[in-house]
Amino acid sequence: MPDIIKNSIFYNLLAAIGGWFSEQFNDSCLIGRFLREGGFKVFSDSSIFTKIFNGIVSLFRKIFSALHLDRLFEGSIFKMPFLWCFLAMVFAPVLPTMGVVALALAGFLALAIRLFTEKSFKLRYSPLNKYILIYALVYFVATLTSVTVKGSLFGAVLFIVFALFYFVVINAVQTKTQLKVLTLCFMGFAVLVSFYGFYQYMNPSKFSGSWIDTEMFSDIGFRVYATLGNPNVLGEYLLLTIPFGVSFFFTSKGILKKGFFFIVCAIQMLCLILTYSRGCWLGIMFAAMVFLILLDRRCILLVIVGLILLPFVLPQTIINRFMSIGNMSDSSTSYRFYIYMGTLSMLKDYWMCGVGPGTNAFNMVYPSYAYDSITAPHSHNLYLQTMCDTGICGVIVFLGIIYRLYKTCAIGLKKTKDKKDKIFIMGAIAALSGFFLQSFTDYTFYNYRVMFMFWCVAALSVLYSDIDTLKED
Repeated sequence: MPDIIKNSIFYNLLAAIGGWFSEQFNDSCLIGRFLREGGFKVFSDSSIFTKIFNGIVSLFRKIFSALHLDRLFEGSIFKMPFLWCFLAMVFAPVLPTMGVVALALAGFLALAIRLFTEKSFKLRYSPLNKYILIYALVYFVATLTSVTVKGSLFGAVLFIVFALFYFVVINAVQTKTQLKVLTLCFMGFAVLVSFYGFYQYMNPSKFSGSWIDTEMFSDIGFRVYATLGNPNVLGEYLLLTIPFGVSFFFTSKGILKKGFFFIVCAIQMLCLILTYSRGCWLGIMFAAMVFLILLDRRCILLVIVGLILLPFVLPQTIINRFMSIGNMSDSSTSYRFYIYMGTLSMLKDYWMCGVGPGTNAFNMVYPSYAYDSITAPHSHNLYLQTMCDTGICGVIVFLGIIYRLYKTCAIGLKKTKDKKDKIFIMGAIAALSGFFLQSFTDYTFYNYRVMFMFWCVAALSVLYSDIDTLKED
């Protein structure tokens, strides 16, 4: 930073104010409690469930040893969970859902084989683990109590498999290099997806042109969706990848590397803009605010100035799209509003256990409560839909997952020594924050592949927060 700026009265005043707020923030009893790790691991190790699990693992190790399966799988790709984890995470945007399921199951199998054939191999502990296990159990029970068990079964199984894949990711990654390579490829593959989105934008006649209110937005010719079938879904995927690209930009050295990651982020940002998804635009703005403030609390002034200048630099098409938020004349806004009202009416009767997971269960009950006879496959809100699927218990557990994710990342920021690793934790927090904000305007788990990638990003956030425990290469 130039000395003229560092020596200016304005900069020093801003630095003093930021330093005072940081001191009050860090010395707060509430923040101190939030950043306290607690003794969860000791309790977990001594719990009856852990002892039962260890007993089962011990039994299978004896079976594998007796049948010489440990020798059979030595060097096999079926003993490489990182390989299957890598393939599933990176290629999920272009694979069919069942293709992702196949790779996920291969990852579970590889992790199990490694656990049963290597006595030195231990599963990674995180306080988040039990929340995800409970969440999967809640979905299982909600399926059994569904208004249509058969209709909920398939979706619930996919949900449980993808949520539990979190455990494959946190245990498949054993070294810091593996973590960085996985993150780089996960983020970088979004560039190829974005290029396909550009191809759609330049050749709209070859693709479906729905999702546009042509009366209100006659200047929007096409909304890109690339390989994900819906502009909002594509935007949600990019919300999870762009913050990691920004992390690589800030941690890379040299003009060429920084230039490369700047272009990578710019390509994904342009594709996100072309989705014309207002919720995702708000999500990426919120993610940027979170990242900058975590990077340096003095950036809050930069954020304020940026928001003030935004209307003067954005194209009129984007400004018009933003200004339509909350406008009931917009078919998308009114559509969501009436769905929310109908869903809330339904939940007055089904708040305890929900109606069961999946579109089939939702559509068996929702039409009886629909406002203005508006039909919908889901409630267009992740939190409302979670309550529809599982009732009040599911919402409480999901909010617990969100709380634990942020707490894990906050503790990671506090204890991680390497500044570059801290920036990746900030990137993870920003990605999650943008995604959670978008989830207020859409059911972000509706597309199974995006839901799968969310749990993978949750796993990445845990790994970066505990990166000091990973092996050096």
